[in-house]
Amino acid sequence: MNRAILIGIILVAYLIYVAFKHKEVWKKLTIMQTLGVLLTFILVTGIGGTILYYGVRFLIGFTSNEVVSIVIQFFTAIIVVIFGVVIFNNIVSNITNGILPIKRTPRR
Repeated sequence: MNRAILIGIILVAYLIYVAFKHKEVWKKLTIMQTLGVLLTFILVTGIGGTILYYGVRFLIGFTSNEVVSIVIQFFTAIIVVIFGVVIFNNIVSNITNGILPIKRTPRR
């Protein structure tokens, strides 16, 4: 099985898990808000994936060292994920009037 397909299957399974775990929150949203959240997720994920694919290839082109290439890939992935999460949370908070993102409560 291709690595990208496996990652895609894991992503879909996790999305289904989260959707069922927080179904009360989804019931608070209108159809347009839900559609906006889903489209925002697809857009942010697509942009992040594109940046990772083309950006990392561009940056790796400057080095022939395998270790440096792995470090570049790792740090680029971390930066893209952090920016993606922050941007997604800001947009989704505006779309849902603060219902999403779900605030985590500390466990005792």
